[in-house]
Amino acid sequence: MPQLNSVPPFAKAKPHHNVKADFLKFTADVENKNLASLAYEYSQDLSNIAAQLEDPKQKVAALLAAARQKLVLHESEVAEKILKQAIDLDPENGELILQLAELYANDSSRWDESLQQYMRCVQLVPKSAYVYVGIASLLLRMRNTSLALEYFEVALTFDPNHTIALARALHLRGKQVKWDKQNELGKNLKQLAKSKVATDPFAHLALVDDGQYQRARSTHLVTSNTSNKVNLLSPYTDRAPGQKIRIGYFSNDFYDHATMHLMGGVLENHDHEEFEIYIYDYGSKKHDHEHERAKGCADVFRDIRGRSSADIKTLAREDKLDIAIDLKGFTQGTRYDIFAQRLAPLQIAYLGYPGTTGLKAMDYIIADEVVIPVSKRRHYSEKVLYMPHSYQPNDERRWIANIDSTRESLGLPETGFVFSSFNNPYKVTPKEFSIWMELLKEVEDSVLWIYTAGSDVIGNFRKEAQARGVDAERIIPAGKMLPEQHLARLRFADLFLDTFAVNAHTTASDALWSGLPVVTKLGDQFAARVAGSILTAAGLTDLVTTTASAYKAKALQMATDSTYYADVKARVMSSHDNSPLYDTRGYTRDFEDLLKQVFEAQHAGKKPAHQFLEDH
Repeated sequence: MPQLNSVPPFAKAKPHHNVKADFLKFTADVENKNLASLAYEYSQDLSNIAAQLEDPKQKVAALLAAARQKLVLHESEVAEKILKQAIDLDPENGELILQLAELYANDSSRWDESLQQYMRCVQLVPKSAYVYVGIASLLLRMRNTSLALEYFEVALTFDPNHTIALARALHLRGKQVKWDKQNELGKNLKQLAKSKVATDPFAHLALVDDGQYQRARSTHLVTSNTSNKVNLLSPYTDRAPGQKIRIGYFSNDFYDHATMHLMGGVLENHDHEEFEIYIYDYGSKKHDHEHERAKGCADVFRDIRGRSSADIKTLAREDKLDIAIDLKGFTQGTRYDIFAQRLAPLQIAYLGYPGTTGLKAMDYIIADEVVIPVSKRRHYSEKVLYMPHSYQPNDERRWIANIDSTRESLGLPETGFVFSSFNNPYKVTPKEFSIWMELLKEVEDSVLWIYTAGSDVIGNFRKEAQARGVDAERIIPAGKMLPEQHLARLRFADLFLDTFAVNAHTTASDALWSGLPVVTKLGDQFAARVAGSILTAAGLTDLVTTTASAYKAKALQMATDSTYYADVKARVMSSHDNSPLYDTRGYTRDFEDLLKQVFEAQHAGKKPAHQFLEDH
């Protein structure tokens, strides 16, 4: 692994160009030489344009443009051939080597090759911020977040305006509980908002609770890398009488993952008399029991890992899907580009990403009246399909393990109130943490049991506690556990304290399923309203607050008023059987009714429009 002490003296890098802008600029620059059309021809049939051009620089530019075009469409093998031909023409071209390194980084089996190419780039263009961003991004995929952050920050010393490095560094600083630069956040957000360079929308969610800001980030990304057109596809009219509605679910999380923990029950409860279920798996990390469960729920299961965007579009259209559902959004492994091309007459964003896709071809987003009230629809490019209760499904059959644990074995004191936070550390900000420390001061013998995601962040949490006048030993770390064991250990906590900009999502459902009350605060963006939706569906609206002061007051009441706490605890337990939150079959019927409703509306010639479920 490369060491930071090998980094050369700092210097500014040249401005970054995204793929689309780079190709358009190339087109404009060489229009009179007809190179753009040659590059396009090359990208279509691999004709040897190098033999048709005289200027070596023009040859390399055309090849690079064609390779980038192929990479956007996930045609990696073709892109690699093009890049290698270009490198043969110009072996010392750092931009070509960098593109090859990024190509290899997309394939976990070639990470060593990717790192070798990045190190070659360090030698060729030692003052380019892009090289260090690439290395950092690869380290992220390798799950070496500490070293990744260091490389992103090295990139920023070369180019302080490199917004990809900035956005990812801010996200990782949050993940590692490094809050020493929080006073610069406002300036950073203005810089990111003004930038013409697209960044990862997911990296912005915990930085600011602002639905309009998040919409701009999503739209910027998809517009930078796709044509972002509606790309209408007429509904299929050659349907046999009584033909089932064909639904296609697209994801790479059909394994022991939060998506399957939520969706598994829906997949099992689908009505196969009315719906034909297709699952398109483009890269699940494991073939485990949840993977087999998903396969068993599908009428047709297609493993499409490694397939190009064009191939996937062709396959989906050959399958004549009526509705294509994206379960990913902008989470790891996103393939938003396939939805930009239009896979089915109707396309729906659902569950995986708590926000808008910004895609004009995405017709709908599944929500409820808490996560997207009418007043906040402007934050979403999609039309809203409103579930009657929470948008989030839950599996009423989730298993809670029987573990032979005690408070002591989990590192908790034998007595005293246990506040807890099992959200990923990146969701925790100084604002919430300061409130939590005030609670510890006011509730004698209380502790904070906090999830550390298997990383070494407990020291930083404890340092922040000490800075707020709280004994560091009152901050108790909680590491990773198997899902069924995690559900069991939640019973040793007394109250779950939610985070603000990005709430607990699956984690909130886990807590309630285990009998652990959750206190939350409603925010502006989708991600900041999910726990409120879940608690509302569970009939626990008194645990949903709207201000930081009310949030603290509710948590304090829970910790000091034993009669009220006992009442809440009893209502949490009864919600398992007496609320719509864990009625998986009822949820599935409502979900299917919504799908039928929009399917029928489209076949009646109606355009997508916000819709509530009829008869509710």
